[in-house]
Amino acid sequence: MKYIQKAILFAALAGAIAVFGGCGSTENQQPVAPAKTVTITDVTGRQVEMPAVKKMAVVPLPWASVVYALDGNADRLGAVHPGAMSAYKGHFLEKMDSHFGQLDAKMIGQDFSIHAESLANAGIDSAVLWSYQEKDADKLKQIGIPTVMINNDSVDTLKKSFLIVGQMLGKEDRAKQLNAYYDHAYSEITAHKAEVEKADKPTILFLKNSKLRLQGNNNFIHEAIQIGGGANPFEQEANSDSNKDISMEEVYRINPDIILLSNFDTFIPDDLYENRIPGQDWSTVKAVQNHHVYKVPMGIYRWDAPGVETPLMMKWLATLLQPEIFKNIDVRRDTKAFYKDFMHYDLSDEDLSMIFADKENQNSRW
Repeated sequence: MKYIQKAILFAALAGAIAVFGGCGSTENQQPVAPAKTVTITDVTGRQVEMPAVKKMAVVPLPWASVVYALDGNADRLGAVHPGAMSAYKGHFLEKMDSHFGQLDAKMIGQDFSIHAESLANAGIDSAVLWSYQEKDADKLKQIGIPTVMINNDSVDTLKKSFLIVGQMLGKEDRAKQLNAYYDHAYSEITAHKAEVEKADKPTILFLKNSKLRLQGNNNFIHEAIQIGGGANPFEQEANSDSNKDISMEEVYRINPDIILLSNFDTFIPDDLYENRIPGQDWSTVKAVQNHHVYKVPMGIYRWDAPGVETPLMMKWLATLLQPEIFKNIDVRRDTKAFYKDFMHYDLSDEDLSMIFADKENQNSRW
């Protein structure tokens, strides 16, 4: 009997060893499913296999704000252009989202150059580049970081690039919503085309900085001024060269009715009203005499750069240039709705005041 019990015990142990030993066998292991990827065709026609994005670098401006609007937060942003960070510090986005300030803004240069090894070491798994950055795309590919290339030199390219980044993030439906919002704003304004054509059009001077550099941004600003009912005497210069500077003599010659001040510089209307800028005398300029100088709004990025808030910029301009024609547009109400829908953020009156630069524009007449 004892021998039979020992034999049974031995058989049981042997079976157990066989079972558990088999757990380490490759024959019984389930195959590991490959990571899901999506094939994206970017604006250059490149086809890119893109895995699920966890931590990305965004080189172009203002495309960190595009990612922000599509995702509703900065969680998947890892490295941004220094210009994105300068639009954050001391502005509304800093109040809205403290996390954005923790993003790296040193691995991407002011000239859009990249530090590839630093990006890899920081765990960046994907990147967005300008369409001309082929060499940087190759460099990143060699170290295992896939890239998509975008542009915003026209409305069509901008909207296509929204879809590309949306596809990259798995948020293509959100990108389509952004494009639909753009189309709706454009239609809302151009519905008044006949009235705008008959209206007297104020002459607009749009300055990028206090050194009298024009704010051009290719066709975007020009078209926004045009459909909103203004006249841009420097449209050709602005469209052909984004770094075009003018002289005070040229300012005196056109004698603008309205002056717009970009957020690419810290100058404000009072700098012109009080002649604070060395070497410039604004006292005889019509817009200054009538206190029609305005600091442009700034939300998650500068509104005067083509991006996700461009439809709001178009509305703001239209209501400023032709308030009677566009009296049914409430751009502050629309801004609140936009932030609620895309950023899941409820803007307060204080938030709106920051975005629309109420303090900076307090001595301007509307």
